[in-house]
Amino acid sequence: MESPAMPTPTRRQSLPPPRAATDPAKEALQRISGLIARGLDAGRLTREAADVLSGWATTMEADDLRELLDEVHGQLAEGVEAAEDMGSEIDPGDAASAKLHQRSLGALMAARDAFGQAVLRL
Repeated sequence: MESPAMPTPTRRQSLPPPRAATDPAKEALQRISGLIARGLDAGRLTREAADVLSGWATTMEADDLRELLDEVHGQLAEGVEAAEDMGSEIDPGDAASAKLHQRSLGALMAARDAFGQAVLRL
């Protein structure tokens, strides 16, 4: 009589590492970037920025909020500068690319302006 087969040892399932505290600035910038990549216009980005801002306003102290707004506004301002520089590389005969670039740039500028205005209102 053969002995029953020994079960093969299983590797212990390791738990995922604990989630690091989320960075609200990074989350906001990723959200904005994703919306611009989807081709949304300046009006939509202004509304999305307002949603982010209203969420932050209800959960943060004024000093923390001001610091966060400054950080996001600064990042968006750098993004606008980079996008403007990239626009100069678009072939003048490529109307579709130029139009897409202008739409994206306008959306990015709208987000930048929304965060900039929020800083001034604090």
